[in-house]
Amino acid sequence: MKQVRLIAVVITGLLGAAGVWAGDAPAVAAGKVMLPQAHEYQKALRAFMATLTEKDFEHGVTTNLTLQPSSQDPDVQYRNYLLTLLSTRPLVGSKRGVPSVNIQASSFVLSSIEGTNAIMKPAVWPEALVTFAEWDYPGNPYHKNRALNLRAFVTASINLMMLDDYIDKTPTSHRSDWMASQLLDAGGAYRGFKNLLPPEAQKAYADGLKKLARRLIGWGPKREEANMDLAVPIALWYASYACNDPAFTQEVEDYARMIFTDPRYTHPAGYWVERGGLDMGFGGQANFFAVWAALAGDWPFAKEAVARAYRLRAHLCLPEPDGKLTGPTHFNTRLGSPSCADQWAFDGDRDHAAVMVTDEAACWVKVPSNEAMTNAAASRAVEFNREIAENPIQAGNGSAATPYAYFKNGNIPSSPWRWSLWPSWDFPMVTDFAYEFYRKGAYAHLVKLEKSPFAKLPVLRDGTFVTNFSNAFIVARLQAYSVILHTGPVGHQEPNDGLAQFKGPLGLGGGQLSAFWTSTAGPVILGRRRGMSWDKSFETIAEWRLWPIHAVSGCTPDGKVFTSARIVTPAVTDALTKKGGTVTVSGTIAGDELGQTNVLKGALDYTRTFTIESKKLRIETRVKADGKDTPAELYETLPVYLGDGEAQKTNAAVTIAFQADGKWATATTNVQEKVTAIKLTRFTGAVQITFDQPRRVKLSPQDWADTFLSRAICRNIMIDLLESGDKPAPLTGEKKIGYEIAPTAGK
Repeated sequence: MKQVRLIAVVITGLLGAAGVWAGDAPAVAAGKVMLPQAHEYQKALRAFMATLTEKDFEHGVTTNLTLQPSSQDPDVQYRNYLLTLLSTRPLVGSKRGVPSVNIQASSFVLSSIEGTNAIMKPAVWPEALVTFAEWDYPGNPYHKNRALNLRAFVTASINLMMLDDYIDKTPTSHRSDWMASQLLDAGGAYRGFKNLLPPEAQKAYADGLKKLARRLIGWGPKREEANMDLAVPIALWYASYACNDPAFTQEVEDYARMIFTDPRYTHPAGYWVERGGLDMGFGGQANFFAVWAALAGDWPFAKEAVARAYRLRAHLCLPEPDGKLTGPTHFNTRLGSPSCADQWAFDGDRDHAAVMVTDEAACWVKVPSNEAMTNAAASRAVEFNREIAENPIQAGNGSAATPYAYFKNGNIPSSPWRWSLWPSWDFPMVTDFAYEFYRKGAYAHLVKLEKSPFAKLPVLRDGTFVTNFSNAFIVARLQAYSVILHTGPVGHQEPNDGLAQFKGPLGLGGGQLSAFWTSTAGPVILGRRRGMSWDKSFETIAEWRLWPIHAVSGCTPDGKVFTSARIVTPAVTDALTKKGGTVTVSGTIAGDELGQTNVLKGALDYTRTFTIESKKLRIETRVKADGKDTPAELYETLPVYLGDGEAQKTNAAVTIAFQADGKWATATTNVQEKVTAIKLTRFTGAVQITFDQPRRVKLSPQDWADTFLSRAICRNIMIDLLESGDKPAPLTGEKKIGYEIAPTAGK
């Protein structure tokens, strides 16, 4: 997973993160190692680099950035405000960055780059340095500084030439998802130094970009991680912008259109396909690249895809009575985080950029205060000064015994070039694309949106709706309640597909009630999952009774587990109107899922029908068996959401009561016979579940708690479908259960 890779980049060392990674070293000849010269563009770039002297890289600035009066133009103010949302981007110094400004000029001349044993790369992140040098602020003495832009050119050219050589010699590197970041960085920096290059060097650099871009196009999507595949279109766009070749531009647009419109990569419901499923938390990283591409490329198909993604994201987010936000996660391929906590939002910067693409993103941002707008440029200048004043750490760990020792100006070393999955420590937010591709009038439009329905989450908007998201989700807002149904596919992996294999289930689906929400109780029923890291699953089979999912699940006498939640692609039919209607999902419960084999001997057919009415939701579940299996347990489970951590669990004060023989009693882990209804109270609201006929019901053995990326706590209601007195029994004929869920009087 990406988080692990990012950590790995950090621990390689700060200077190493600027370009050092475990990989094959370039070939070493007697004397010095030359930059690759196998291609004409490499020869032309090296030839121009050979003409540059130390003087060309001396920026000549001896003063700090100064604080100047703010511009009165709201677009200028807002654009600078965007640059402050992540104060350390673009990073041009500091102990965790690279000394793009402070590094000595001698590191950039060819004789220093072509070392005795390796190509030595200066500690510069080209695209970040270009953003800094291009920052048009009266107090920026580095603005349009030729030396800084040439430093960016040299470092970017080293990367471009060495990467070409590395790809030629390393067949395992032929992956577009692994090389997109390299092209993105090289292309993103070009705007800063293009006009400083002679025509032959301009052409050479553009040819190098085009060659790498066409390699990515030829390799095609890997389909291992949606976010990595979504990085390719924006990287290709930078190359096409630099090359200004209509035929090549069309190649790039065709590739981008495929990624943004082909259902193998982008589901029409509004999510990026992760191994056939989706992940609303991890998918936030794909949102990042998608918004970037839509804003830069101005492609209608990309903007439409981003609009759908933000529309779905908003519909899957639910507000709590205490102001917290949450949502269902059981269907996620990898992580347990809901849509409101998707990754790489970067303190709202990505979502501010998204509002320049689609109004659907307006519910995620706020209009900044006048003070924040007025002080933005000065605040950013102060941060730049701080970064420049602090060079990277040479030694020490910051403790009293071994305090940090920093490299001194004039003594900042370069590093041997190595291939790196992430070219910089803080990739991909080395530059701020909301700032770079700012649309004039964006601030005025944001102010206007503040009074529109888009400024609120859908569940809080006026009126009612029933929306079918391409048979993947049905979200309904009625007068008394809201409901989220997940009826789409979940992820699936093949052991021999050549992709990284995970140890847990890639989502829990099969057609579920993902959430039942009221304004006073919040999402009292909510499906969740913990997820997994790259090497560990947090959904263990031994805890299947605790999994907070709306599913039919059971086990055999020898403990093997089966569940409707791993019906990867249920069949879906619907008869919906603007006021409600029915949705039916069906499929066969698999016997060889969750890393198990030979679980079921016969067929176990499953059908669930949801009927959305103005005052209640009705559910009917049917399981039909051929009598070949004798399970020990079989339940319909309903997940009750207790809260986000112990503090909210206490505040929400959830109670679960069973009604039998006309009397209410607190639910326990012991089976209660002849239960006719269940009452769930949460905060100041309540919901009642009423059965068609009395059932045997109990609570799961204990609370389920997420400890990975969230602190969600749930408790399952377990409705006995086997009805054999807790003894194994042959599963024959049809097992049926029906119930309705409706708001009721609160506490």
